[in-house]
Amino acid sequence: MAKKQLSFAEKATKHKTQKDLKTVQYVKSERSDKTGSWRFNEKFIQLASNENIDQALDRMKKEVKALAEEMAYIEDNTSKVDEKPKEKVKEVIKTKETEQPAQEA
Repeated sequence: MAKKQLSFAEKATKHKTQKDLKTVQYVKSERSDKTGSWRFNEKFIQLASNENIDQALDRMKKEVKALAEEMAYIEDNTSKVDEKPKEKVKEVIKTKETEQPAQEA
């Protein structure tokens, strides 16, 4: 049985899951530490229908901060698990005393 062919319009609406989001290009300018010249970093940000660019940037900063705190918490817990009390091991070195024959001149 043959598959039903979809038109281009049907394919385009099928993959559109985020209808109420709009995408804007955010360009941030900053001075380079090494050369002192201006650098422009651009990023595409998706905004909700009732959200402006400042709110979206604040939301992104909060998400990054929450993720950093979570990662720090995970790293602290794994380091505590890895730190097992080490048992003191006594090293005993046994030497064998041997008599050396006197050398005759």
